[in-house]
Amino acid sequence: MTRHRLDPARRRQRRIGWGVVATALVLYLGVGWWLSAHDLIFPDAMSRVANGYYTMRSRDPHLAAIGFVWNPLPSLAVIPLLLLTPIWPTLASKAVAGCLVSVACGAVTVGLMHRLLALLGSHGPARILLTAAFALHPLVLLGATTGASEAMLLLTCAFMAVRLALWLGDPKPWLLVQVGVGAGVAYLVRYEALAAGAAIAVLVAGASWWRSRGRKGGDGAIGIACLDVALVIAPIAAAFGLWALASKIVVGSWLETFTSQYGNSAQVGAFRASIDGIVGTGGGAQLAYVSEQLLRTAPLAIPLTIIALVVAWRRREPALLAPVFVFGSILLFQNLAFLRGMSFGWIRFQIAAVPLAILTAGYLVAAVGSGARGRRARRALAVGLVAAVVLVLPLAWVTEADPRFGREEVLAREVAGGDQYGMEAAVARDIKSMGLGEGAVITDVAYSFPIILASQEPKVFTITTDRDFEDRLADPGGASVLYALVSAPDSAPADAVDKAYPGMWENGAGVATLAREWKDGRGLTWRLYRFNDA
Repeated sequence: MTRHRLDPARRRQRRIGWGVVATALVLYLGVGWWLSAHDLIFPDAMSRVANGYYTMRSRDPHLAAIGFVWNPLPSLAVIPLLLLTPIWPTLASKAVAGCLVSVACGAVTVGLMHRLLALLGSHGPARILLTAAFALHPLVLLGATTGASEAMLLLTCAFMAVRLALWLGDPKPWLLVQVGVGAGVAYLVRYEALAAGAAIAVLVAGASWWRSRGRKGGDGAIGIACLDVALVIAPIAAAFGLWALASKIVVGSWLETFTSQYGNSAQVGAFRASIDGIVGTGGGAQLAYVSEQLLRTAPLAIPLTIIALVVAWRRREPALLAPVFVFGSILLFQNLAFLRGMSFGWIRFQIAAVPLAILTAGYLVAAVGSGARGRRARRALAVGLVAAVVLVLPLAWVTEADPRFGREEVLAREVAGGDQYGMEAAVARDIKSMGLGEGAVITDVAYSFPIILASQEPKVFTITTDRDFEDRLADPGGASVLYALVSAPDSAPADAVDKAYPGMWENGAGVATLAREWKDGRGLTWRLYRFNDA
């Protein structure tokens, strides 16, 4: 039996592809290491690591401790790495486990973008430069090196776009199955995947019907389209239903992100005043804000997408529709969520515009370079397109440093400058030195998670994911809870301890006495109160 071998050209392309992934991996590892060493850690990324940590190292370890407010896959992915925390503590304390996962996701995404550019006709130096422009864009680079869930979201979206583009050129059902599985996995990463799933269903329905209408009768074409749509919808519908059912069974709510006091809706509401202070009030101010975000991070995304769609229509090349529908739906969802008051409007929510700009530029470069007439002018136009995409990178990096737009990034620098994580590590050390028993300190880990991650004895804490948290909070004396660890209401607006004992932060609420206080360089303060009847 002869063994099938790839032709030399395909072997070369495969080696180049793996080289792109390896280069991105080394780059992202280096940047991630530097950021972690300087305490430039995104709290959202660290909280995802903490959710995985509670399932193993808390006083009450169980899988449901991962929580149901946020989609589970980013936290599940770090659990194998967190097994190594006894020999590498910074996997937890500095959220390095999350960084390693996002680095791997980011590197593979760069490789998939490189492949997508080839599927859209881009080759040679233009393809390499556009891939590099994607990898070095601040939204992509920071998403891949800080542990943010954007890296995993981009990975699933890029995978869906590749398989969908292949299906548009060759309608094999197996490709649609892969698209559907990608959408289901994407939903376990972020809620925005629902928008991508809906957009893909519309595209598949239209493309399938269009292909089948001439071969069979109208009813047959509709039937084939319905079957194709079912292949892509079934996995994400199953993921949505099973995750909602698990949430209902465990915590009594179908969608915790909307009903929980820690959910996205509650958080946005709690910080509405500060958001409006930066963005402005009213729909007009919000629209202007997200528009400026987009124009400063990926200014070519929308115009290049419109032009590329017109060119693709005229050339009858449907492959471009795959990334436009996948990434475009994510971008639309995120901006509509902000305009409806359901989002913080972080600049990283514009990340889907970056692959849109890169891929449409790559498609147009291939289109203008394919004609025989005016070869010199076409080449100049292609070079100009690539140069334009590359030259907007400095603007994006400047925008990341702008306090009005890069709010998370600026906050991360301020937190590092104020040594917040050093102070919280000191809280963990000081509590350990007190020699307390298991569950002796009660705290709300929606806010104190950096302290728990830094602690060498996390079981000394009774935390909100413990199944007996509410009982122990209601009767701390009877449950051998000696202390309460709380932060100020302006930084912990939904703290469960402070809500159970109004005034706990200010004066102990008449049930506890101040024992210790810690403060960082920015004024963030943690207080340890001892219950009077303990």
